[in-house]
Amino acid sequence: MAPARRGWRPAIPATVVGASLSVCAGLAFAAGGGITPPDPPKVTDVVCISRCGGVHKATTDSKVQVSGRHLRQVSRVLFTADQGGRIAVDPVTVTGRLVTAKVPEGAATGRPKVTDSYDHSARSPIALKIVGPGQIQSGNFKLRDASAKPRRTYFYGKRKPRVTYMFTNSEPTEVRIDVVKRGNGTVVDSWVEHAQEPNTRHTAKWTGIRRDTKKPVPNGNYKFRVGPQSGSMESTSDARFKYHRFKFPIRGGHSYGDGVGAPRAGHTHQGQDVFARCGTPLVAARGGRVQWKAYQAGGAGYYLVIDGKKTGHDYAYMHLKGPAKVDRGQRVKTGQRIGTVGSTGDATGCHLHMEEWTAPGWYQGGHFMRAITKHLKKWDRWS
Repeated sequence: MAPARRGWRPAIPATVVGASLSVCAGLAFAAGGGITPPDPPKVTDVVCISRCGGVHKATTDSKVQVSGRHLRQVSRVLFTADQGGRIAVDPVTVTGRLVTAKVPEGAATGRPKVTDSYDHSARSPIALKIVGPGQIQSGNFKLRDASAKPRRTYFYGKRKPRVTYMFTNSEPTEVRIDVVKRGNGTVVDSWVEHAQEPNTRHTAKWTGIRRDTKKPVPNGNYKFRVGPQSGSMESTSDARFKYHRFKFPIRGGHSYGDGVGAPRAGHTHQGQDVFARCGTPLVAARGGRVQWKAYQAGGAGYYLVIDGKKTGHDYAYMHLKGPAKVDRGQRVKTGQRIGTVGSTGDATGCHLHMEEWTAPGWYQGGHFMRAITKHLKKWDRWS
């Protein structure tokens, strides 16, 4: 049952703003019919993925990966030419977010460009440095093993994804580590660990954030790939892991109750009820800063609100059995224990009432989102 709202106010003055209507853009129709051209391509990065001298360093016949958005219609990749102008090549593979191509003979250092059949174009914000073949050397580097832990990870979680690896070589080595999306091979992040000793176990952690967009990567299956900064990259079956942006908050058996819009006395339900035994552990679905922690006898009972990191949304947890285990202003991690399921306040049966609010926040000018039901069921599938 949702918390009673009549006469209830949060600990701060309520500011309610109406949701503005938006008009869908980009759906123009030509007079008499026709096809609307696709969105122009947008390029966010270019990295070398085979026969490399570094993350952004390649030579003739190196394969490079251009990433971005709206790339499915790309038909040509253009490289800066050492004689001036550009050299155009056909892409090797094309998807909506990824284009691969081989560096042509005569290419020079510069920012590669892509074009599509509608004469749209986009240039990489990152330069690709072209070096001579003699600089593409892996020496005696050989990856002995690489393993990822934990195998299931969450953005801003209690434990960051990490790879532990060991290699053999004749000398200390600049080691490159890639995070690769399994299935399409997209390199979502890449960095170099400096002066790594051979025959020694090393560990590197990853934040889960793309370095080009500064945003968390999508949910999915990933793997770490390890190799010398100049040379070929390798991976192992043990280097695979799953990554998700959110974790389902109830850590026990549960069932779904009323959702957003269900009728209530004097108002409508603003969240999703999920029933579970009293005392079932609750964790943060998304880490962030605790905005509010309080008790409201006639409605929410013990509750707290967390400002989800890098979401712009607030997440409210209500009817907790007792005071939350975290304090206002505290930063919590995704999956961190925040309390237990209860029935405090205006509640019938033990359950979590959860709400999701748009920016600028819960009762601070944002509005509750109907999508919370869909989101909870999505998180439930993997965690």
